[in-house]
Amino acid sequence: MTQASSGTDLMADNVSALPFFYGNITREEAEVYLRQAGMNNGLYLLRQSRNYLGGFALSVSNSGRFYHYTIERQPNEMYAIAGGKSHRCPTDVIDYHSQEMDGLVCLLKKPCNRPKNMQPKVGPFEDLKERLIQEYVKQTWKLQGPALEQAIISQRPQLEKLIATTAHEKMPWFHGTITRENSEPRLQNGSRTNGKFLIRQRDQNGSYALCLLHEGQVMHYRIDKDRTGKLSIPDGKKFDTLWQVTSFLVFFLHSVLLGRPLDSIKLPISL
Repeated sequence: MTQASSGTDLMADNVSALPFFYGNITREEAEVYLRQAGMNNGLYLLRQSRNYLGGFALSVSNSGRFYHYTIERQPNEMYAIAGGKSHRCPTDVIDYHSQEMDGLVCLLKKPCNRPKNMQPKVGPFEDLKERLIQEYVKQTWKLQGPALEQAIISQRPQLEKLIATTAHEKMPWFHGTITRENSEPRLQNGSRTNGKFLIRQRDQNGSYALCLLHEGQVMHYRIDKDRTGKLSIPDGKKFDTLWQVTSFLVFFLHSVLLGRPLDSIKLPISL
């Protein structure tokens, strides 16, 4: 490994090797694992954040309840729970909170390790990310072979952020800039399954719409970008990328409607 690759790549490798890191699981799945492990006070696990790009989430049980804390990756590549001290890596955050509560409901006492032979769950974006990065570098910088690999290594943090914020353009559920009226026939043609959806771009200011079919009617939910660049349905949970907000909304809606996405055969997303 070259010196240039020793930061972000090594961090990802180190976290993935932790026995209590579960990867891209939901908070509901995290609670199942904590419950199965006994729900002791201070029992915890680490998982990938579904809200914040490059972030993590800490799930903790205490007094028969579950608590979830986001560990954000800051612009300076440090990590911190919102309002807390910054640390070099997620494991340092955990080590600190095993000694100091500092805003947590309890001290972190015991890791909830993954079941035997279980590997961290890989999210849908991770499966796609490397191919998109290689395609971008080939097409934009006209590089191949060792030069391409070295460019990816030296610019990986910037490339990952760029790809993460544009990956939705490659998805079959993203229909670009179409009107509300044009989106409805696309959902109503063919199978009218509850939960069938698409995402369209509303304007050039970072505003989108989730168009959802339910009981034969198309419902439209606005997704706005705030001044910090976060995306959300008005007054809803905020996310870094359209990919993340779509994953969250579709997971939530599917739990209620049990539908399926438009062009679901091609959709590389686990719900």
